Amino acid sequence: MPKSTSFERLFHKTTLARRVTSHNFKFPADLDERHAEVLKWIRSLEDGRLDTAKETGLDGDFLRDIFGSVLGYTRLIEGKSTSWDLVKNPSIKGGGIADGGLGFFSKDDPSNVLVPIELKDAKTDLDRSISNGRTPVRQGWDYANDIRNCQWLIVSNFRETRLYHTSQTPQVYERFLLEELADEARFKEFFYILSKGNFFPAHPGAKTTTDELLEASLQAEKEVTAKLYGEYKRLRHNLFASLAKAHPDRDPIAVLEKTQKLLDRVLFVAFAEDRGLLPAHTLRDAYAHEDAYNPRPKWDNYKAVFRWINEGNDNKNVPAYNGGLFRDDPELESLAITNEHCHGFEDLGEYDFTDDVSVLVLGHIFEQSISDLEEMRAQVESDDYREAQRADQKNPDKRKKEGVFYTPSFITRYIVDETIGRVLADKKRECFGGKDPDDIKVKSKKIAAWEAYRDALLTTRVIDPACGSGAFLVAAFDYLYAEYEVVNAQLAELRAGQTTIFDLSKTILNNNIYGVDLNNESVEITRLSLWLKTAERGKPLTALDHNIRCGNSVIADPSVDERAFDWQAAFPEVFGPDGPGGFDVVIGNPPYVRQELLSPLKPYFKDHYASYHGVADLYTYFYELGVRLLHAGGRMSYIVTNKWLRSGYGEALRDFFAKSAVFESIVDFGHAPIFEDADTFPCIVLLRKPDTQPDLSATHPLDAKPEPDAPVVVCPVPREELPKINLKRYVGKEGYAVPWSRYGAEAWSLERPDVVALMDKIKRVGVPLKEYAGDKPYRGVVTGLNDAFLVDEAIKNALVEADPNCSLHLRPFLRGQDIKRWAPDWANLWMLYIPWTFNTDSCPAIMEHLWKHQTKLASRPEVRQGRFPWYAMSRYAADYIQEFEKPKIVYQEINTYPSFAYDGDRFYANNKVFILPTADLSTLGVLNSPLGWWISHQYLPKMIGEAVSPRGDLMEVYPMPEKKDEIAFRIADVAEELGTSTAVQNGNRKVLIDWLTHEYAIEKPGQKLEDFPALTEKEFIAEAKKRMPKERRDLSPKDVARLKEVYGDYAPDLQAKRAEALRLERRLSDLVNEAYGLTPEEIALMWRTAPPRMPIPAPDDLDE
Repeated sequence: MPKSTSFERLFHKTTLARRVTSHNFKFPADLDERHAEVLKWIRSLEDGRLDTAKETGLDGDFLRDIFGSVLGYTRLIEGKSTSWDLVKNPSIKGGGIADGGLGFFSKDDPSNVLVPIELKDAKTDLDRSISNGRTPVRQGWDYANDIRNCQWLIVSNFRETRLYHTSQTPQVYERFLLEELADEARFKEFFYILSKGNFFPAHPGAKTTTDELLEASLQAEKEVTAKLYGEYKRLRHNLFASLAKAHPDRDPIAVLEKTQKLLDRVLFVAFAEDRGLLPAHTLRDAYAHEDAYNPRPKWDNYKAVFRWINEGNDNKNVPAYNGGLFRDDPELESLAITNEHCHGFEDLGEYDFTDDVSVLVLGHIFEQSISDLEEMRAQVESDDYREAQRADQKNPDKRKKEGVFYTPSFITRYIVDETIGRVLADKKRECFGGKDPDDIKVKSKKIAAWEAYRDALLTTRVIDPACGSGAFLVAAFDYLYAEYEVVNAQLAELRAGQTTIFDLSKTILNNNIYGVDLNNESVEITRLSLWLKTAERGKPLTALDHNIRCGNSVIADPSVDERAFDWQAAFPEVFGPDGPGGFDVVIGNPPYVRQELLSPLKPYFKDHYASYHGVADLYTYFYELGVRLLHAGGRMSYIVTNKWLRSGYGEALRDFFAKSAVFESIVDFGHAPIFEDADTFPCIVLLRKPDTQPDLSATHPLDAKPEPDAPVVVCPVPREELPKINLKRYVGKEGYAVPWSRYGAEAWSLERPDVVALMDKIKRVGVPLKEYAGDKPYRGVVTGLNDAFLVDEAIKNALVEADPNCSLHLRPFLRGQDIKRWAPDWANLWMLYIPWTFNTDSCPAIMEHLWKHQTKLASRPEVRQGRFPWYAMSRYAADYIQEFEKPKIVYQEINTYPSFAYDGDRFYANNKVFILPTADLSTLGVLNSPLGWWISHQYLPKMIGEAVSPRGDLMEVYPMPEKKDEIAFRIADVAEELGTSTAVQNGNRKVLIDWLTHEYAIEKPGQKLEDFPALTEKEFIAEAKKRMPKERRDLSPKDVARLKEVYGDYAPDLQAKRAEALRLERRLSDLVNEAYGLTPEEIALMWRTAPPRMPIPAPDDLDE
């Protein structure tokens, strides 16, 4: 099958069919009339009329008939509404004019396109370039990338209509062939997906039926992946265990490699028999075949199939594919494979590899397979390096030592676009002398330029030095294939249809794509991924032994690792005398291996890598390796953790980058969950290797860095953007330029230049918090065992009743969760304050209580070392205990929200709380203000969920405004009002919640009920009912009346107080902004770049 027509369906076939036939969806009564409109177009196709018309002559008719009459969209001239949703030739706000568009159009906004429609005539191949060097598909995607929040695009040449979603790659789409729509079932699918009622949102941002269909399809894909991989994993585990037992004389690692190779063969056959590459039911027939005259094991049948695939068998209609996967392997063929195992092969073949198991699903399976293979390897190897890894495995289902994670396809596509795309753009620019191809009018010169570009394409080399399952190389193949087709189409058109004949897939696999991985199993899986991608009926598989290799990419010395990899010897066409001296592109997802597991390799890294640091993780050396593998002008892009940006161990790597590369972009995902089951803080870096390289053994000043004025596009990606993201478009719209000169060996900041300038101003005009407040923060008490020293009201009362002296050692205390904004919300908890000097005879009741916990208390390391007695607290704040007795500001050790509170009631606190001894409420006001929260996010370390960590040492020098009495007094007055109001609100709210607990046994009110003033009366009753025990939910009219009454008694007053508090909050914000001397433009910038969970909404009158 030609690759230009190879694609994966956007919607899961079974899911789509089930929804189309569901009783929940009703087709319109005039569906037959709408179908008749499509049949007219089919007849025009069949009699050749569509082939004689240009797109401009038919595109209006197509939009009117298909999108208007059939699918139900309205045009300007139709209906009486002042708005419409279908237009011809809309202007795209990012530039250009599409052939059609769906959107929210009106007289005031005639170009609000949501879905661009790219139309070509019936003779135009949608995947072949046209005169401007772009394919129609590329044109459609360019429009989509220019439209903010565009999720869908449509491309059609009348005979074929494609629907794309911008979160997927261009290789994934739903295709409707015009002649197929003659079938009523397929027409219904077409209508279900694209009709206005299902496809077009009721209002901007609304979810549609088609959106839900895509979500359901993705979920179905996950379920198929999990089910297939479950069987695949069990088969591999059982097969390996059986073979290891049957062949005790063989190296178990070699047996594992053969086990994986055998399953690779089986998966290829399962895929090939459903894709028309092999006869249907090949695996089933091999299992079922029996010879009554010469009985033999089922394994012999499968070995025969493998030989046929390697050599070909005309009698069985099996072409010769060979390529290495099915090459004679006596060691594999001599394995003791049982009939039961062969039955497992047959079971794998029963999956539908046409509709259910896509190439993408197989990619997911391959990546997870590598993870599990590493676990299996660890079980059969016994050296110290592997033992250390096994000791580190806290969860057997997590990725193992090689650190492979499943990389989403939109990530691989983005990285490939940004690296190969930029490298080829540079080469194309050089071949065409900096001109647009359409600007070269002399035909012979144009042919020469395209031929030069084709030759440059033939020598473009891409490497993934930790290729894993081959996901990046498959994406690279797709990109290169499309580019070759563009070049071939241009040359064919210039030569009046004459085409250059060569095997494009083989050319790419032999000339352009390279991969190395530490494990042979990963190498085999990468090869399998590429074979599945490129397999065509009757065409031998391309041998990949040279380009996809096994070895330790970062080690070149075989005395350090027997799998050491010599790059120069392995790839002389790249590094030899006649080679370019490096690769054009380095891409991948390097392994993330903690430094504790690298001890045997650290001496080697120290001697051979400028980026070495004693606690650097393995990806650090892959970064440096990647730069070294490039030739001048080449690009590297990895997705890897962002920890190197700021960590101490990343200093040497940052210095290496500053001297050896020019960064072009950094996309930081922070806590966005790119990888399932792993919070890895990923980022994507894109860099270019400059023409000149420094001597890294020398010391270079910062101004010696290459191209210091080059712009680096920086783009943080919030986690809430991830589900719907078109990454290329998002970076183009939201990224901002930072000069490369900003970055050196010191920690890298990704903030916008204007944000950095504002923060610099705040630091410049500010004074340290310690100076402003008159004291420094202190941490709360470390009990050492909360169960022993922290007690509730009941235990406290029992102790005091047993011995009144106990009250001398009991303190009301606050936990981190009790610290609310402005005022603490005490939970009636008490601390047994027991210093090291506690007199055990002074209060027997306390000692009796502590004896219940004696075993755990005595097992504390400090107690065993004799530092303090078993009954005492671990850290009782001896040097500053008096500060707890003073008025103070309290705050949590991790802040998800600006929640500083004033404590005038002498609360103690545990170690999840910091105290700042001061009665100055202007300090509280500044810290709780919107600007204070913005400063915290710029200044303090980030935690998971965009929280910040206000560590004591950092808070000492937190930049407060210069303290001027007049404005400080005004801030303090507002803060006092807010504190008083908050305390009253908390008290009244608590009264109602306690009443619900007492009257209706609501033990866990939940966030909604706790915040009942934000609910309507109806919502309040519904939420209260939901939180009641099941036996209490059948409310009588009297119960409902009581709930209405209590809501009326409390909610309106609290709502009024909240409205007044918001007015005060805005006043406070203005005062704090004034105290720091912010201009209107700086205030607007602060709000535009506001962190999550600002304490109040942005004002409506911001200066932009």
